[in-house]
Amino acid sequence: MRLAYDEADFKLVRTHWNRNFVRKFPPGEPVHRLMVRVLHQIRADGYVIREYYLFPLEEVTTLGADTREEQMYCALHQLDAVMFRFEAPALRQYHVRRLLDDTKDRQTGCVDGVVTLLFNPALRNYLLNVAQLDEVLPAPRSAS
Repeated sequence: MRLAYDEADFKLVRTHWNRNFVRKFPPGEPVHRLMVRVLHQIRADGYVIREYYLFPLEEVTTLGADTREEQMYCALHQLDAVMFRFEAPALRQYHVRRLLDDTKDRQTGCVDGVVTLLFNPALRNYLLNVAQLDEVLPAPRSAS
């Protein structure tokens, strides 16, 4: 997917993000908290993707110290399993991209209470679009 600029493109990105990530991981889960922190950091950096992201373990987990590492272990395995499918049937193109990057010397993981995340460089524009979603296309609010 290219870097989107019009509303139709952002609607497509929101639908794709909801289907491939948000619905799989309910809010409050450590994996969801990690991605919220990453997207917030992208916005805070002026929509620049860092080479890697570092977060203290205490900021992305909720339970006591004994179970924090176990929570993060599960969250990192869940993130490692996230794969996005980009399809353009009219062009007969299908691409599968893993969310995390495992090709660098620095690795995604948790060491001494610090969580490190590296994202697939091929998803750079996609992550930028996801970070911009709420600014460009506010989420629909439920009628209640």
